[in-house]
Amino acid sequence: MSDADDTFTKATDNLIALYRSVERSTLNLPLVSLMPFLVFFWAMWKFMFFLYVGIFLIIPVNLVILIRNVFPGHWRYRPFFLAHLYYMWLWLWRGEAPTAPFIFIRPLLTVVMKSHFERRLRRLRLEILDSELSEATRPPLLNRVDAGLERWKAPRFTAVFWSVVLPAVIALPGWHKQLVDSLGSLGIRMPTEMVVNFLSEKMTTESWIFIAMSLPGYLLAIPITAFLAKRGLFVGRSPDRICFPGGQGGSGIYAKEREILETVGVQVREAPIDLWIFWVVLALSCLLFLLNWSHVLASYQSFLELEGSWMASFYPDEQRQIFMDIYQKQMPETIKSMTLWSVLTVLCLCAALLVAS
Repeated sequence: MSDADDTFTKATDNLIALYRSVERSTLNLPLVSLMPFLVFFWAMWKFMFFLYVGIFLIIPVNLVILIRNVFPGHWRYRPFFLAHLYYMWLWLWRGEAPTAPFIFIRPLLTVVMKSHFERRLRRLRLEILDSELSEATRPPLLNRVDAGLERWKAPRFTAVFWSVVLPAVIALPGWHKQLVDSLGSLGIRMPTEMVVNFLSEKMTTESWIFIAMSLPGYLLAIPITAFLAKRGLFVGRSPDRICFPGGQGGSGIYAKEREILETVGVQVREAPIDLWIFWVVLALSCLLFLLNWSHVLASYQSFLELEGSWMASFYPDEQRQIFMDIYQKQMPETIKSMTLWSVLTVLCLCAALLVAS
């Protein structure tokens, strides 16, 4: 066996063994989990708390600690919200999309993972066909690669749409009726009519338009979560933090894969699909907001009116109208502030991505 035959044989065996180990590590992951979103939600509230508290206390508290550290002994400085900002900066600097995980679905992770394996194996197969291998070595290697391609064949988008997505959407009303009937048999009544009546009375047309514009972003957050989980799997994150790949440095499986493929002259690079999806969603969201700007402002006003009426319900009857008058006078400034913060947030994200890239 020549050196080239030996090199390609070892690379093929090592790559398939690596992919098998990665596949086995996903077997213990939950089928569906909301924990990534709950972890992010809790971290967001901690950040907001430390931000509001730290704005007023970070300088005086650390100044006191600085004076104390002049004397023997050492007190640890209190970063408040700076640790959270540093984590966000590392997340962007490591090339992750500036988005949060939503719902983890293991079949989606499997599809993304198999797609990655398939691309790399097809690239290796092409290199085997173009290399100068002996006729005794080439067919067995091609058979091994073809077996791997058959094992990790990723379903195509059209097949997934017609076989999974469309039937699920069509069957959704039936699932809802079965859920209500099942809960009713257990003595649990779903307040469906009350919720429908409340929404029809309180929600305006502008509010429904605003929800409809926001819904595609939430739906696309599910496949983005799958891409985040796949990257977390490949960088070696623990199972409970697999959807937060930006929290860990290093390359993990990516480095091993790159090292194996470079022995046969194959150069690979990870495609930032989650970043592409994020930019597409951001561009479409900005376009929709500009085209429906009057409806957006009206939905802001409707939301603030609903919030104001809920807050006014805690006041006595004689003070309720006074509160609503004051609240409505402050509403235009509140809408301007919300719009300004939205624009600044988008600009900060774009600036951070440009610096990180």
